[in-house]
Amino acid sequence: MADAQAAILLVGANARNLDLLEEFFARRQRHCIKADSLARLDAQLAAGSHFALALVDISGFDAAIWPRCQKLHDAQTPLLVISPRQSADLRREGLAHGAHDVLVKPLMMRDLAALTETMLAE
Repeated sequence: MADAQAAILLVGANARNLDLLEEFFARRQRHCIKADSLARLDAQLAAGSHFALALVDISGFDAAIWPRCQKLHDAQTPLLVISPRQSADLRREGLAHGAHDVLVKPLMMRDLAALTETMLAE
């Protein structure tokens, strides 16, 4: 179950995209923590922090991102993967490593808002 007081973890290699997501959630009074590298994501995972939700943009990462997604899932963090392209293989990989869903860029903000609010309310 998601904790409304816990932060949303934003993971991605593109700092501007992370800033846009952070602004999106700030308008919804949601606090975010950003991890723009695998090392920063590993530090968050090692700290044992609880997150209400994680959004992982796999653009710019190699297959090493998948074990980290699995760790988030194992920690019972609701997880959405953001993909740069539609791909059945990427979708299978994301779902196999605990993603609730795999969203394809460009994101539809109205849909993202509805989906994340539903996940945060669970």
